[in-house]
Amino acid sequence: MSVVNRFSVIVKNAEPEAFNLGTVTQAPRVAAAQDLAAACENLVFESSDNKIPDLVLAAIKFVITGYFTDAHQSGLYNRQMRLWETISKIALVDVQQVTKGFFQKTTLPVYELLFKTVTGKVPIAALVIEPSYGANHLDLLKDFLAKVAKIQAQSGNQLTGVFVVCDSPFPPAILTYVEKVTGAEDPVAKFDSILPPPYQAHINLVVNLHGNIQAEDINESSSGLVTGRMQLLHPQLRVKKTAAKDDSEKASPVQISFQ
Repeated sequence: MSVVNRFSVIVKNAEPEAFNLGTVTQAPRVAAAQDLAAACENLVFESSDNKIPDLVLAAIKFVITGYFTDAHQSGLYNRQMRLWETISKIALVDVQQVTKGFFQKTTLPVYELLFKTVTGKVPIAALVIEPSYGANHLDLLKDFLAKVAKIQAQSGNQLTGVFVVCDSPFPPAILTYVEKVTGAEDPVAKFDSILPPPYQAHINLVVNLHGNIQAEDINESSSGLVTGRMQLLHPQLRVKKTAAKDDSEKASPVQISFQ
């Protein structure tokens, strides 16, 4: 498969001297929830094209802010520290739409994302699959992982993490495959979620809950960060049980804690 329809998203701090993701990674154990919120609010996402799909932009924001925050507050960052720390260094995300065919190319509702640092290194890669894609999801993942293997070979294993983003219901073939190859039956290793050689990177599966949660459960900050729409599916983090103030108040479906 080849790729066309390229986009890019610049990631930067609105106030370079203000609290940011790098500040959090320097002292993660003393960072509070309000520190994480301040760091995420300080981020700005600038797209090169207003035609970039909503799901792709939401996926970028989730990796850099949602996953970063979830991993810190759940304790998952202890298991995926190398990946978690590199998120603060992302300056640009290259987005490429996938096509198939040689003589007559067909555009697929699938996007490959390369998260880059200011020096051009690629520590994170992501595959975003639109709900309209109806072919073999597992073959699509394996094709993408083949590209990840090439990146690792060329960079000396500098790629630290892989994300796969799909709409709900998440493709069971991908979930089953990833659980098997990462040893998800192990109570500890499942949180590391490391792909075997030649990939040697953490893999996280993200489900887009669009249409499956109530509007009041979705909040958007002034920076455009959407919370509640996307949730980490693998590694599985259990729902945090919080006491409601009254019978009508329910816990958010995306509040999580590390098990």
